[in-house]
Amino acid sequence: MVAKTKKVILFIVEGPTDEETLSPVLKKAFQREDVRFHVVHGDMTSNWSVSGNNAVKTVNEHIEVERKRYGFNKKDILKVIHLVDIDGAFIPADKVVKSSTGTIRYFDDRIESADPEGVIDRNSRKSQVLYRLSTAEAVGKIPYSIFYFSRNLEHVLHNNHGNLTDDEKVNYADAFADKYGSDQKGFQAFISSDDFAVPGDFRETWNFIMQGLNSLHRHCNLHLLLKEG
Repeated sequence: MVAKTKKVILFIVEGPTDEETLSPVLKKAFQREDVRFHVVHGDMTSNWSVSGNNAVKTVNEHIEVERKRYGFNKKDILKVIHLVDIDGAFIPADKVVKSSTGTIRYFDDRIESADPEGVIDRNSRKSQVLYRLSTAEAVGKIPYSIFYFSRNLEHVLHNNHGNLTDDEKVNYADAFADKYGSDQKGFQAFISSDDFAVPGDFRETWNFIMQGLNSLHRHCNLHLLLKEG
């Protein structure tokens, strides 16, 4: 059961290394709340079964999983924070090009894939889902907001834009947690860096990432969450 003296902040993330990376710093940032993580184990925003029409409902289903798992009521949840990778979802279709390699590859000006049409379809669905979620202020009457890493978490936090193995992601997660887990001021300074922190308010940061090739570049708006906190 959840401690009655603290409200829950539920973070929804894609994979276990996202939790391992961010849990220490976010628990420190929101130490007056009970910080919990729900790991989707995949990219919900590009799942073929999720669309702009049912995106909010799908998030609510994930919230219900954790609510039932830990036995807390909706009124116990202060807010839900959804953290996502952008994966170049908003780029023009003509910037997804044919490649002879079997692995999808991301560049600052294009995506290369052996199946460009498949990537274009994914981007179309994912961008609709992200747009819908970025405009949602509540899910099941619980305050909700979604923040992004572009192209992904490792790209932002470690400036690594390659295809990483699971072991490499774990090593990065451990190193980041060791560096910033007990250095809240250092983390806030880092995540607010002009190197990647998008200026503007919440809506402006989302409008920015949806333009041109921005969703392929190194950008993040998580610093806005810390300003809220």
